Amino acid sequence: MKKLLCIAALASVAGTAYSDDLLGYQNGFADININYLDWSHRTETKTEKTTRKKDFAYVELEGGANFNWGELYGFFDVENPLHTQHTDSGRNKRYTIKTTGRFYLGDTGFNLYGHVYGTWSLPGTKYGGNFHDVNTLYGIGYNTAFGDLWFKPFIALNYTDQTFYSGNNGYTAGWVAGYNFSAFEENFMITNWHEMEFARNKRYNGGKRNGINGAMAFWWNATPHLAAGVQYRYADNKLGDTFYQDAIIYTLKYTF
Repeated sequence: MKKLLCIAALASVAGTAYSDDLLGYQNGFADININYLDWSHRTETKTEKTTRKKDFAYVELEGGANFNWGELYGFFDVENPLHTQHTDSGRNKRYTIKTTGRFYLGDTGFNLYGHVYGTWSLPGTKYGGNFHDVNTLYGIGYNTAFGDLWFKPFIALNYTDQTFYSGNNGYTAGWVAGYNFSAFEENFMITNWHEMEFARNKRYNGGKRNGINGAMAFWWNATPHLAAGVQYRYADNKLGDTFYQDAIIYTLKYTF
């Protein structure tokens, strides 16, 4: 059952389904989680006249799978799921997707890396909306692990399709990393994803050529199916603004 859910959750990445032998499936996961993102007061105040960032809830379907030739990961979010159109665009319903693929270059640890991240907002009635921003990355990555610590850096070209700009948009370097450990007879995990953008087009994000984007998370895996997490979300010269923004995300997750 879990294997079927993993493959189904990544159907948009894989594109089609084959037998397990042909796919080379090894293991994977699929989960559904509910989240609440609480922007810092400073961030809300500074964005009041720009992107008008507001706290919001979102529901996410997430999945990942490892194969003998590579690995796939993806999620689909619905933000402000109970809203349709709001007078404040910060509270409009939004949709976000991400798909990531790493295709191994033999046993070297290197891989061909690609990901697509996109977000779409429904129209607002006062402060805009009807916005989209899709970033397509293609480059090279590397996988390494040291016991319970794993680290997967990458560097890639960035092509952006956005409401205000479309075209080549510099370079992105970053990583995903995690560490699993036990304490007090409980299982925990620390994860981090981090992206640094360079040499962006001057028409993108207020003309700032560089930016960062990421999150640091602490997870308590209470049971094989239930987990809770707290994430520190951060960005600088990104997410539509030209200054540092941060938030706390609270998550409850059910893994199938």
